[in-house]
Amino acid sequence: MWSCVCEITRPGRFPPFVIVIQKVDSLFNTRFAFWACLLVLVLCVDLAAQDINSGAVDGAPAKPDEQVTDAMEAQLRADIKFLSSEELRGRSVTDDTIEVAASYLVDRMREIGLKTDLVNGKPRQPFSVKLGSSVGAAENNQLILSGQDTAFEEMVVKLDKGLMPLALGSSKADLSGPLVFAGYGITAPNLEYDDYEGVQADGALVIILRKEPQASDPKSKFSGTQNTRHAFFATKVQNAINQGVKAILLVNDPDSVGEAVKNVKQRIEQEKSRQVKLAEQLEKLPDDARNNRKSLNEKIANTKQMVKSLRADLLGVQQGVLGITDAGVRRESQASIPIVSVSRDVISKALESSTGKKLAEMEAAIDETGSPQSVLLEGVTAALKSELRPSVAKTDNVLGLLPGKGQLADQTVVVGAHYDHVGMGGYGSLAPGTVAIHNGADDNASGTSAMLSIAERMVARLAESESHRQVLFMGFSAEERGLLGSQHYVKNPVIPLESTVAMVNLDMVGRLRDNELTIYGTGSAPTFDDLVERANEGYEFNLFKVPSGYGPSDHQSFYTAGVPVLFFFTGLHDNYHRPTDDFDKIEFGGLTRITDIVSDVTYELATLEQRPTYAETEKQVRVRRQITAYMGVSLANSEGSVVISGLVEGAPAERAGLKAGDLLKKLGENPVKNSQQVLELMRSRSPGQKMPVTVVRDGGSISLTIDLVARPDG
Repeated sequence: MWSCVCEITRPGRFPPFVIVIQKVDSLFNTRFAFWACLLVLVLCVDLAAQDINSGAVDGAPAKPDEQVTDAMEAQLRADIKFLSSEELRGRSVTDDTIEVAASYLVDRMREIGLKTDLVNGKPRQPFSVKLGSSVGAAENNQLILSGQDTAFEEMVVKLDKGLMPLALGSSKADLSGPLVFAGYGITAPNLEYDDYEGVQADGALVIILRKEPQASDPKSKFSGTQNTRHAFFATKVQNAINQGVKAILLVNDPDSVGEAVKNVKQRIEQEKSRQVKLAEQLEKLPDDARNNRKSLNEKIANTKQMVKSLRADLLGVQQGVLGITDAGVRRESQASIPIVSVSRDVISKALESSTGKKLAEMEAAIDETGSPQSVLLEGVTAALKSELRPSVAKTDNVLGLLPGKGQLADQTVVVGAHYDHVGMGGYGSLAPGTVAIHNGADDNASGTSAMLSIAERMVARLAESESHRQVLFMGFSAEERGLLGSQHYVKNPVIPLESTVAMVNLDMVGRLRDNELTIYGTGSAPTFDDLVERANEGYEFNLFKVPSGYGPSDHQSFYTAGVPVLFFFTGLHDNYHRPTDDFDKIEFGGLTRITDIVSDVTYELATLEQRPTYAETEKQVRVRRQITAYMGVSLANSEGSVVISGLVEGAPAERAGLKAGDLLKKLGENPVKNSQQVLELMRSRSPGQKMPVTVVRDGGSISLTIDLVARPDG
């Protein structure tokens, strides 16, 4: 008689699995039982081997699975890489790529297992964004240059054919007057340079060049390799207003034109490449995949239209004509005058006809002499019509819900991050005049990707919980336009705000440095400070806690609506709102740890029985900035003084003449008494700046100036 028993215990995944074969009383059944037992034993060995490979040994719980952690980091990388890719062109609400980003979020939320039918059966909450201005009628946008001298041939410059009104200017104009070439439109007495000296600009239409003289000359009085404030559009406009100028004819510089042409050509090639890939996908689809085929055909049609549109844009870009928002957008309270971008060819021809010199010659003369070449175009009259109209864009918040369970199911925790950015520059960019893709890897592909990762973790962690709040995961749009997406939600909540117990916000969490993690809102509920401290015990971040629930990100919309908030942030840096905020600068080790701690905080908020209580906090909040500038010193505190205990060889401090043992008394005009004050003051400094310092050496006070450089990585 054969009797075979096999018990397979797989801790943490399945209940014990038992197979029993017994009571064998015949030869046939004996043979059957032998082979059955042998098969069962093979199965036992195979399953046991799987458990050993997965870390479950001798019935002990499996260790934290490093492969799972690696997979989560890989997904974070994939999400950020896509959202910050060149193809998405910076995810501006004015660009159709914001739709591509929104679709990606929808697909990821569905893949994670979230409920995505919250808004009339759909995952998106649509809203409109007022953009400021769009171009008016063609007949109301033109420039006519005419001269008393018959040698000056009349020039009529039309919309999209050498002329574009700029949103930085006033909305309507119909005026005429003399025409003045005023170089770069700069008045800088401290640099002994004034483009308006010697010309009568009051009541004139003035030609102004973009940027500033000697732009590539490191010996230039204007800093050369870096823009001073005189290169900014706003500075030029205000100076023109001060001079009594009627209107500005803005002329692009050759370097910017070349870069813009390069960017448009790259975008054309990217769209063509995308079209090829979509066609390949379509070819592989079976005939019965009708919905997928329809979707791909629509995407192919969109890429074809995009290529056509970009090729049309290329002509204007080659002429040096700026786009309507490329110089920024005028605020309602901001004074302005009509401003139009005019092609280099038109201005060069007008200058040559009147002065005998081409535009390039005038630019070269300014660069060579370091002196203005401003001139009235004798006998030339400029007549300008320009018209701008209010413009609106449509975009969406993206919502995915993890439903609640048990007695807490009717309460809600919101976890959110904005997925839009500033596109090709212009509005919101901190690189004035730069027309380039602002990829926004840290701001805020990092927060959006972390939000998706937290959603994935919560689905798994809350599966075993008998009672937990529902968790609403949200990707907000138009944050860069003034928190518009989150403001729209709190005014039109899909789930009542009365049931929303807390909001967790992630914005710029991909550049952890010095292990510093800033958390805003720790005072927005009495229990939040202890909550984040407990959560941090396993991670040991250097927490910088800000009690206030206010601040320039989407949590503020919820806080002002009466919801306690926590906002996780790794600080401003020199790539913020610039084209250099790229994927390769993300610190994934830190981002993964931040995702871990926020997941723990979210789990606690979802499961704690006590609902957080809203608390009032201070409204004035300063946004924390990372230390990006570098002196190259070691500091020590000593009886109310800061001692320079060491210097890095060849670093700025040593080059400036500081020595070990000096007592550091001032940075600029700010007295310092401990090293923490020094670090906080350094947050406001940037590479390239000159920083005066005062030290005491051998009983005497010494003033020196340090030329700050970029802080080394690591």
